[in-house]
Amino acid sequence: MYDNRGVRVEIPPDRPRVEMPLLSGGTVVLVPLAPVDRHYIEAGFDELSPESRYSRFGVGMESLSNSELEYLTNVDQRHHVSWGAVIDDKGAGVGRYIVVDGDEADVAITVLDRYQGSGVGTALLLALAAVAAADGLRSFRVDVTPANRRVIEWLAQSGVPLEDGDDGLIRGNIPLQGVAVPIADQLVAAMEEFRASMTRSRDPDPETPS
Repeated sequence: MYDNRGVRVEIPPDRPRVEMPLLSGGTVVLVPLAPVDRHYIEAGFDELSPESRYSRFGVGMESLSNSELEYLTNVDQRHHVSWGAVIDDKGAGVGRYIVVDGDEADVAITVLDRYQGSGVGTALLLALAAVAAADGLRSFRVDVTPANRRVIEWLAQSGVPLEDGDDGLIRGNIPLQGVAVPIADQLVAAMEEFRASMTRSRDPDPETPS
């Protein structure tokens, strides 16, 4: 289905993962991201076409700066939640949300060119929605460049109300309450397991002598 190019991903054996069927056929593996995955984010950006970079970031970019990489990879999986998508051991995309208010978050999804239209973006959005809803968030805010017609049409067909923002972007609001997400329980359980492992790695065992 896909060629042999792309970013090869080695998922750590202790990293939780969830398989989800794609609308186009096949399966995508969804994995919570960690700061150590920085090199995958950088390599994935290099795989994006100039058009996809503009659609995602709103400007033409040749590379990500250190500060931009830090921003994209410094995830705590609570206020900044991020999933990676892997197909046949190759990176396919990344989805993230950042809580901006008590019950609202900005959401962004990037899918590598060769996987666009396969359902990877939908799978990432569903994974994010499952975790956000479980955490009590009520809605996602999404900003889209007018050039990103595929996403704008998908949002409109999904019934998401869209409006023109003052910054030239198209803005939408995606309600989360009552949204049915397939295998939501598995997605939430995987994220909770990963959150627990992050806490253990930050906090030394109090019974361990220093």
